[in-house]
Amino acid sequence: MVAPGTAVEPTGEPPVRRITITVAVIAASTLLPVLGAPQAQAATRSASACTHRGGPQVCIRVEGEGTHVSRVVAIWTNPPRDVKERAAHLSLDGREAHYSQTATRHGDTISAEWGWFEFDGQACVTFDGVAGRRACEDVYDS
Repeated sequence: MVAPGTAVEPTGEPPVRRITITVAVIAASTLLPVLGAPQAQAATRSASACTHRGGPQVCIRVEGEGTHVSRVVAIWTNPPRDVKERAAHLSLDGREAHYSQTATRHGDTISAEWGWFEFDGQACVTFDGVAGRRACEDVYDS
């Protein structure tokens, strides 16, 4: 029995049942793609930083997991057109590390990279001929 003044569907059922079923269908259709999605792998680091004053812009990109650095890339984003290559340097906690790399032109940028190593601290990159520009990124175990 339905109380007087209550809306009734043509089937004689109160509309509440239809709303409940509709909500259940929406919830299921929202959750199924999430539940069926592949599980995420361990979080990886991909961080970057650039100098932000006028003039030459130097950037660093650090990739890896925690203190496991898989790649560091030094990028000079706006070199003069006549510059085809420059020495790039990587320093770890203020000390030059590894060895300098010859950074080469790739379109409008010049870049160099260093491969895998373990590190916890501040990684910075510089380029020969770009005075006073150093891009740094903190590397830590997250």
